[in-house]
Amino acid sequence: MTDTQGPILHSRKYDGGGSGAVLGAAAGEVLAAGQDRVYGFLTQLNVITAYHLLRWGTVDPDRLGNSFAAFAFPERGFDVYRSAAPWFRAWLEEHRRGSPAPMPFENAGAAARMVPIGVWFRKDPVALVDEAIRGAMITHNQEGALVAACSLAGAVAGASFGQSGQDLVFGAAEVAKRAEARIADVRGTVAPPAGSPPLSLLLRHSIPLVGMPFREVAEQIRSWTPNAAAVAGVVTSIVTGAPILERPSVGVREAVAIDFEPREVAVMTGAIVGARVGPHRWPWQIVNDLWFAELGRRLASMDARYEDLPDAYAVEEVLTFAGRSAQPAEPTGSDS
Repeated sequence: MTDTQGPILHSRKYDGGGSGAVLGAAAGEVLAAGQDRVYGFLTQLNVITAYHLLRWGTVDPDRLGNSFAAFAFPERGFDVYRSAAPWFRAWLEEHRRGSPAPMPFENAGAAARMVPIGVWFRKDPVALVDEAIRGAMITHNQEGALVAACSLAGAVAGASFGQSGQDLVFGAAEVAKRAEARIADVRGTVAPPAGSPPLSLLLRHSIPLVGMPFREVAEQIRSWTPNAAAVAGVVTSIVTGAPILERPSVGVREAVAIDFEPREVAVMTGAIVGARVGPHRWPWQIVNDLWFAELGRRLASMDARYEDLPDAYAVEEVLTFAGRSAQPAEPTGSDS
């Protein structure tokens, strides 16, 4: 498949929808990485989450949190996270000390790892919200970040069914509204900054922005949410991922140029585009692209086999330290 999306390539067989989401997320992060040209911790977290769902079928926060930490503090080996954000390093350090807990981070880091959840639970909107909240609350407890995570999962799910344009944004707004109601009953969450409008309302207001130049979209959304990076990043990603373009890669390239949270926005936009177009030949090199495509295929087809997949930590260790020396990390738990 080339980097062209036309009516023939737009699948109507939705049982396989969403199979390109993990690869699309990786494509976005590779592009955002600039000269490094390798995906980083957000794609790694999506891979860990994909393995977790294939093995367990649902989000177990303790197991999944241990799996996140095991890439930094394995029993034998090295920290293999690449380009990990300071907020995630802070969470990892708390986990290493034995007191992992969600923190009131105001960023889109939780939302950007919801890609597998959006594909796996795309046919069950109620479970999608519950599972996304559990997955996001491993690291985040700020209400805006949690609703943003649910909305991104919902957008990936909608794109998996071929939704695009204003319909996709409207669908994500409905997921956000359901998440806002659900989070009201969840203990341990932190209220968003004073004066922050509900994400569901922001998504509805952003519907007319679909199809506008990406920078104008980002600037408009940012003006609505000056103190809510998680919300701004997710709304921007959903709006920029909504249009059907002749060359899907163009939308991801434009997303990378956005000047706030470019890595997260690129990952989320790439996931939405990838969910819609399927396993796609992106016009730049993506290391381990066949691995990502296979993970997406198994998530989309509910093929829960995982034993024959490569060891995810071993793959990342080779990619991170090929030709370089490394220092062992301190051990922690695993996804057992």
